[in-house]
Amino acid sequence: MRDPSADEPSVDHPAAEIQVVVVDPDDVVEAFERNYAEENFRRTHVLRLVPPFEEEQRAEPYVEDGPKRYPPDRDPEPIHLDPATFVRNEAGVHPNETHLTVPTREQARSAAHDDHGEDASEALVDEYHEEALEEWERRVRNSLVDAVRIHFDHGTADEIWTEARYEAAEE
Repeated sequence: MRDPSADEPSVDHPAAEIQVVVVDPDDVVEAFERNYAEENFRRTHVLRLVPPFEEEQRAEPYVEDGPKRYPPDRDPEPIHLDPATFVRNEAGVHPNETHLTVPTREQARSAAHDDHGEDASEALVDEYHEEALEEWERRVRNSLVDAVRIHFDHGTADEIWTEARYEAAEE
């Protein structure tokens, strides 16, 4: 992914060895959905890279309860990636952001009422919501990016760009 002849400053961090991040596209979609559905604003669903870091590194689903905390002797720490890291943003390159938002029941209710009047049943609202979720999931899968930015030291802003590959996790 990275061009070794490029004039990039060298980064002194074990994560700089990562050439490819492998992630299950279902995990990206599920993390998005769970972040939307999560009632505890301090709990976030992320995709985590766990040391030791290798050239090909798998990102696994992980639930982050509050600020990331690891024991001081854990070095390097695992890296947490927001699911939006893997999804193209039509507004430009803004890592950890995407233009795709999870459709809400309120939006489905509004669409059902627009199409069928105020008497639209809850079953119809459910149907509209399911259809909207299926379309959103299709758009997320079609917007998966080929490269992701990995921040591994927020104090120094050290980061790398690396290839992203999508394949189902082995059971």
